[in-house]
Amino acid sequence: MKAAVLITCAAAVGLVLLLDGEGENAESPAAVRIAPPVRPAAPARYRVPRAAIRVSSSRRLHAALASSARRSIVLAAGTYESRRPFLNPHGHAIYAARRGRAVLRAGLSLGGNSGRPGALVRGVVVDIDDGRRTVDGAAIAVWGTGRDVRILDTTLRGNGVTRAGISASQPAGLVVRRVVVRGFTDFGIFVDANELDRARLSDPFRIRDADVARVGRSDPGSSNGRAEACIWIGNTGSIRRARLRACAWTGLWTGTSTDRALVDGLDVDLAPTGVYIEHFTRDSTFRRLRIGRGVRIGLTAEWADPAWDRRPASIDNLIELSRFESWLAGVYLDEGSTRTTVRRSSFANQSWAAIGDYRGDGNAFGANDYAGVDAGVPSVRHDHISTAREG
Repeated sequence: MKAAVLITCAAAVGLVLLLDGEGENAESPAAVRIAPPVRPAAPARYRVPRAAIRVSSSRRLHAALASSARRSIVLAAGTYESRRPFLNPHGHAIYAARRGRAVLRAGLSLGGNSGRPGALVRGVVVDIDDGRRTVDGAAIAVWGTGRDVRILDTTLRGNGVTRAGISASQPAGLVVRRVVVRGFTDFGIFVDANELDRARLSDPFRIRDADVARVGRSDPGSSNGRAEACIWIGNTGSIRRARLRACAWTGLWTGTSTDRALVDGLDVDLAPTGVYIEHFTRDSTFRRLRIGRGVRIGLTAEWADPAWDRRPASIDNLIELSRFESWLAGVYLDEGSTRTTVRRSSFANQSWAAIGDYRGDGNAFGANDYAGVDAGVPSVRHDHISTAREG
């Protein structure tokens, strides 16, 4: 399975980072206030370039995109029907003349086997009910030469039949800001080059202010962990201010080559798992997570499966300043999780344990507030999650 995002230190200023002298049951009442609800910024107003080409039909849009000379294209209000996806391999900038009023009924492809990087999409709505009108089943596909793509102030609708909102197999320099994503079967936002040995990105992706909901197949959970994630990342990058709801497998999935990732301000509810850490997630920070009561396990790290030569999924990762209200367990670190730290976070509502640490290697827990867990429930336990009595 898969992972990624860039660590910064600025948010840690003023915090005591060492756990010396902190026991498993140490409490910090202030931790209750550290993860307020996340309210992503909505799509915003903007100005379109004066020298842009203006189009008002699908035919003219296809023609404008076919030009090899990079240009800005402004779409008049209206619906743009097409039996084939809109292909943008030349790095054109696409704007809706009025935010939210230009609706594409076929997918957008940003990138190609040849062409220019730097495409922009701003203010449009992509509304897909037929995957044959897309590239790779995505409302917006970013691939090949599509480096440094920006997707801003955009709304994506999958109508319960389209695979992904944004699918980026080319993550380098990707910027996603102020997006609303609804009704896809496999992924709301997918950023993963699917290369296990890929080095840290020199130009990490950035996701800011994402509102993603209703991601799942007609038989929820049938992907068995291979899809049905509101956000899925597999490379170096960062996520800030994301609200995730009704995700049939997990709110956020990390893996593949997620190295030095930063997740800061993530609000997940109505999902079996809030955050799923898989092979391989390393040296990453998960900060200000807010996990709601409609989640079974707030954050889980996959075990050191023989299929991965018993290598752990979670290595040198940090979870901090978070609020876990998930009903079974707050954090569960399965066998082999290595030097994974949970600190300065609060737990409430758990019926099995605030934290489960099963055969971990050097994991640490300190300055956490366990006052809100159910009566008689241990703050930290070391048996397997399969011992939990559910229902």
